[in-house]
Amino acid sequence: MSGVETSCGCSAPYIGPPITAHCGGGTFLLFMGLLDTYINQQCDIADPCGRVKNQEIPRATYDFVVVGGGSGGAVVASRLSEVPEWNVLLLEAGDDEPPGTQVPSMLIGYFGSEIDWKFHTEPEEKACLGFPEKRCPWIRGKVLGGCSVINGMMYLRGHPKDYDSWEKAGNSGWGYNDVLPYFLKSEDNLQIEDMDPGYHGVGGYLTVQHFPDRPAMAQQILRAGEELGYPIVNDMNGRNFSGFTVAQMNTRNGSRVSSARAFLRPVRDRPNLHIMLNTTVSKILIDKQSTRMYGVEFIRDGKKQTVQVSKEVILSGGAVNSPQILLLSGIGPSEDLAKAQVPLIKDVPGVGKNLHNHVAFFVEFHVKNDTAKFDLDWTVTTDYLLNRKGPMSSTGLSQVTAKLNTKYADPSGNDPDLQIFFGGYLADCAKTGEVGDILNDEQPSDPRIISMSPVVLHPKSNGYIKLKSNNPLDHPLIYANYLTHPDDIKTLIEGVKVSLRLSQTKTLQKYGFELSPTPIPDCDKPGMKFGSDEYWECAIRHATGPENHQAGSCKMGPASDPDSVVDDKLHVRGIRGIRVMDASVMPRVVSANTAATVMMIAEKGSDMVKTFWNKQTVKPGSTRYIAHSESSGNVGLSNRLGSGNGGRNVSVVGNGNDNRYKPVSAATQSFGSFPKQVAIPQYNISGYGASAYKPLDYNTHAIPQYHHGWQGNNGYHGGYSKPFYVDPVKPKVSSGTFPNPSVKDDYSRSFGNTQGYGGHGNTVRDNSAVTGYPGSNTWNGHMTRFGQTWRINGNRP
Repeated sequence: MSGVETSCGCSAPYIGPPITAHCGGGTFLLFMGLLDTYINQQCDIADPCGRVKNQEIPRATYDFVVVGGGSGGAVVASRLSEVPEWNVLLLEAGDDEPPGTQVPSMLIGYFGSEIDWKFHTEPEEKACLGFPEKRCPWIRGKVLGGCSVINGMMYLRGHPKDYDSWEKAGNSGWGYNDVLPYFLKSEDNLQIEDMDPGYHGVGGYLTVQHFPDRPAMAQQILRAGEELGYPIVNDMNGRNFSGFTVAQMNTRNGSRVSSARAFLRPVRDRPNLHIMLNTTVSKILIDKQSTRMYGVEFIRDGKKQTVQVSKEVILSGGAVNSPQILLLSGIGPSEDLAKAQVPLIKDVPGVGKNLHNHVAFFVEFHVKNDTAKFDLDWTVTTDYLLNRKGPMSSTGLSQVTAKLNTKYADPSGNDPDLQIFFGGYLADCAKTGEVGDILNDEQPSDPRIISMSPVVLHPKSNGYIKLKSNNPLDHPLIYANYLTHPDDIKTLIEGVKVSLRLSQTKTLQKYGFELSPTPIPDCDKPGMKFGSDEYWECAIRHATGPENHQAGSCKMGPASDPDSVVDDKLHVRGIRGIRVMDASVMPRVVSANTAATVMMIAEKGSDMVKTFWNKQTVKPGSTRYIAHSESSGNVGLSNRLGSGNGGRNVSVVGNGNDNRYKPVSAATQSFGSFPKQVAIPQYNISGYGASAYKPLDYNTHAIPQYHHGWQGNNGYHGGYSKPFYVDPVKPKVSSGTFPNPSVKDDYSRSFGNTQGYGGHGNTVRDNSAVTGYPGSNTWNGHMTRFGQTWRINGNRP
């Protein structure tokens, strides 16, 4: 990798597989091989200087061990290692991310590769009937970053009812208003001005924005949906949850942002965080008499090793590996463990049960007015390598999606049961790199193919996972049981019909959309009419499309639920010192792509750990705080955790030391577990406050971010400040001038031609003072805690 060493200032080993593997050999090798070389020489993509360090020799003892460095585990390791006296070890079975995975258009090139676990289900009875041995392939990332390295990058959270249903099932603190702040905590939305206010955050680790490129056909699909009466929705994570949209993605500067790139690389130099790659956990060590976890056993380079764990093990292996590791550790159904010859530690019948997944079917359409050609060529490549733009910076039509109600949906009409994904215009392979190169030389007039894939959002078919043996290197037995519930097949057939209607709109007929006339071979038989409901049921059962959204196999639930594995604090039942933080804890899978939700679970779970060990600034259920500031002139203050526009604003006219405020009804609601979205509404004093886009880092702050605005020479201006990132365990600041020793980062800027500095306050620890920068004159920041006020004089920095 000498090119990277020369241009980037440091070296790194080549990380495969190369992007040539997906396209095939022969004529593809030259162009794709050159492209792979060029990608590996791009400093921002290959990132040799920013890669995590692979710990060769672990310590004997750690405070925490995180098992699995995927979408959830990367978040957990990053957040727990924020506490400097905690030693954290992250164990990942795979290697680091190949540079090629960072290119959005190359996503499917890594399916079935060495960074994929290559799981397959056991033979299915009613699905995947056209696959070898009737086994469905399950794509799961075996790489640092997990599935966030090979997924479609779509940032969707699901419907509020998804989370409210979790809470109603007995999981306190998991309702929508409870979890929304944790989505915001992770998020760095670079297009927040265009999104619904109050539903997004900035400054977090996880970058969210639209791809810089989209094919022209994307807009036509939106218009086709509108022609059928469906709305075009700009923000599917905001006020609206149904319609057609171009989704925001986890992308930055034209490349993928995986959980590892977002949460681990920025903190790779923390001395208390160790990461071991290519390390497979074989079991968790548990004292049978006390049922207390005391260590982890793992395999590296073919040798078994152990580390001791003084506080907790966090399982973040995903819906397959997490239950497998629990079973290997002796936690699970006693009969199944006996058959696998695993000594029983704790009989927990629900381990591996409640397994379910979104299931899809791919409907192919021919676009008669366009020929099938490679969407990757030299001009596309050059645009990407020089500008990080063009088709390589996106996933083509896969950034378009729709959420709709079928006739089987919730009668309220507000909880879609169907999602449609689209596919086409993907710049992933090329033979020569010539512009307009035909896909099939033998059939140069073949039309372009576009797919529409209806997906069941609320699957009712459940499966389970068992051990194949007590060998940790053997894949477990996966029984998906797809389409065993009749409602799932009914919903998919309705989804096919919606796709057909969409193709027949005037908008898409201009391009000659036509259903592919080639039938599924096993369904092309006498008496079965092509295109009938009977045909589509046969086609769906033979060409089933499992999504990469597996969930539920370590179900979160109350003690009264016999299938529950973890409680609402994510503790494994009956075992001390083990929690699970990944998609396996979802009681029911959310009605969307799961990556964002898994990261939310990890964020919330990490806070629970900090609370349990008394390292969190604000404990769940603690006192609410309302921040306020004073100035020698009119002040604008915006202080919001949730939405605060329109009627939710409260204007208080005053100046000088006027500290009057009037909480709206949202502020008087029961606080519940901190943080809560509606706990603190927006406040405007004199109406000149800038909008508050970002909640605070809840690990280290008691109150949400607020902004201080003031009157400058040329009119009214609002100040903007990013929140401080404060070490939560250092002594609290009781006085002093910013910047202070405990502040890691601070920013302040004003808009327009103003006098003075933008003022802002910061709460460092529970019951501490709030300090602020001055405006044109010195001013005081203070925090009111139900009648008790701490003040501190601000001095000009």
